Amino acid sequence: MAEQQKQPKPEVELWLLPIDIEVEGCIASLLEATKMPLSGYQMSVQVRCRDAVSRVFQVTYRDGKELAKKLSVEVAKFKYVLMLYGREELRRRGIVL
Repeated sequence: MAEQQKQPKPEVELWLLPIDIEVEGCIASLLEATKMPLSGYQMSVQVRCRDAVSRVFQVTYRDGKELAKKLSVEVAKFKYVLMLYGREELRRRGIVL
């Protein structure tokens, strides 16, 4: 009797979008994901910190760990410009909705 080798089961990661997650004290809305031919995935994201809401922007990533790291950086940058310029100035510049 030939012994069958067990094949590893493929990992399946399923996200039902849109979804809101907490990142660095703000809410990141993951709106849409697209599989890119060469670079992995691209996620449409919008950040909300208190009463300031960012425009939708794109984040490219290869896996969940990289997405989490990039979201953390993007939220930190958003919080920094909010602190630096204020919501009204960012609204005038078209950065905040």
